[in-house]
Amino acid sequence: MTGEPRPGLLAWLRSVGAPVPPGITEDDCARLSSSPPESAFEKRPSTTRIVVHHSATRDGSMRHFRVMHRVVSGWTDVGYHYVIGNGILAGDGLVEPGRPAWAVGAHARGSNTDSIGICLVGDFTASLPSPRQAASLSKLLSRLMEEHGIPKDCVLLHREVPGCVTECPGALFTRGFLEGTVLT
Repeated sequence: MTGEPRPGLLAWLRSVGAPVPPGITEDDCARLSSSPPESAFEKRPSTTRIVVHHSATRDGSMRHFRVMHRVVSGWTDVGYHYVIGNGILAGDGLVEPGRPAWAVGAHARGSNTDSIGICLVGDFTASLPSPRQAASLSKLLSRLMEEHGIPKDCVLLHREVPGCVTECPGALFTRGFLEGTVLT
């Protein structure tokens, strides 16, 4: 990780332009940065796909995205099952667990009941994931694909999910990059 000072969670939300509700304090953010109890989640009935995202932020971590999703979006927890750090606020290539791996996610509208969501920290409209992020994604995908019997063609970029209107995970993160670098 870099030697840059770490912003508070509330300051980070504001730095990424998140519409923070009035009255939210740093203490609220700290409290909401922890995972809720397992009883708060619904079990995913099946796992047939994996969806790859980018954070579209310069920095972040599971803790930061958990606060964003809980404070700003009002969700039960972070939407992703895994976040892969880029070296700023979380180690480069560090895989952080988010929602329980067995739980329904909140990462791809209309497709959360049968998919696992993985988010790489960064904005891939401007650059590609770091080599360590790509290596970690490759290992994580291999493990999840084997565990759930998911074929390569069921590993989707967020923008490939039917019904999702987005450019995620960014213009530079293409199907070619995924298949040529990660799914080898």
